[in-house]
Amino acid sequence: MVPPHGVHRRVHVGDLRPGDHACLLFASDEERTSILRGFVLGGLDAEHKILYLAGADGPPGPQALLEQCRLAGLPGGLAGQLEVLGPAELGSGQGELDPAALLGRLRDAADRSRSEGYRALRVTGDLCAVLRDGSDLSRLLRYETLLATEFSSGRTLAVCQYDIRRCDPTALDAFTSAHLRSVEVDPLVRTAELTVVRTWSPPGLRIEGVVDADSHRRVRDALRSVASVRGDLRLEMSRVEFLDLAGLRLLMTFARARAARHCTVELTGLPPHLLHVITLIGWDRTPGLRLGAAHAC
Repeated sequence: MVPPHGVHRRVHVGDLRPGDHACLLFASDEERTSILRGFVLGGLDAEHKILYLAGADGPPGPQALLEQCRLAGLPGGLAGQLEVLGPAELGSGQGELDPAALLGRLRDAADRSRSEGYRALRVTGDLCAVLRDGSDLSRLLRYETLLATEFSSGRTLAVCQYDIRRCDPTALDAFTSAHLRSVEVDPLVRTAELTVVRTWSPPGLRIEGVVDADSHRRVRDALRSVASVRGDLRLEMSRVEFLDLAGLRLLMTFARARAARHCTVELTGLPPHLLHVITLIGWDRTPGLRLGAAHAC
């Protein structure tokens, strides 16, 4: 998703590397599952140990984590590559978050993963789940600061999950400012000329680059991937460098199909010249189409 709190360099989950310390801001369980699935698959493929910091409502063990990621069909032996720390292991003896103690557990886990032959340790967890009060908020910020320093060694990577539905906006700003990067799902389309990424808040797609005869099939497939989504969709176009008439026609056809289901397709971030073309042809009156804010050139 586009970070609503501050500006970050976005990294696709499949591009994470040891040394990365990124935040995942999610507003739906579907979005988190999609990114977490990529995080786990990437770790298994790269021979990384995966450590999940689970709150009270987190997965109780590796198998539950695989099921949450819709990976329950993986060979059972791979589950040994996953480890889950429960709520009792994240806090002090009094149940409160202890940044230094938690960091110590991560160091131990990193040492253990190396002794077991893994190439790196990757850590993730829903940190909003450990918050109880203002004191925990301060401790969590301290933990994030310590983590950023610790992970600069390049032997570990972390994705800190924050559910924006559960976090106070001011606290969320503070948490996200502790990260240089935010993570998002791998693109549906990624070529030298075109990138198309699924978005969730609001639901839709972000289209970047060049849409021409060579990419129409890929754009059509990406549109089909969100065709079953209920409700309105938004296509974010501010990074589109070129869009030919056939590409525009694809978007109009998609909008008409959505109109038949009483839903709209909003185009946002279109450069003024494309808005002018759409209006000149009369496509701005296409059923199901809504033109949102234009991209300031």
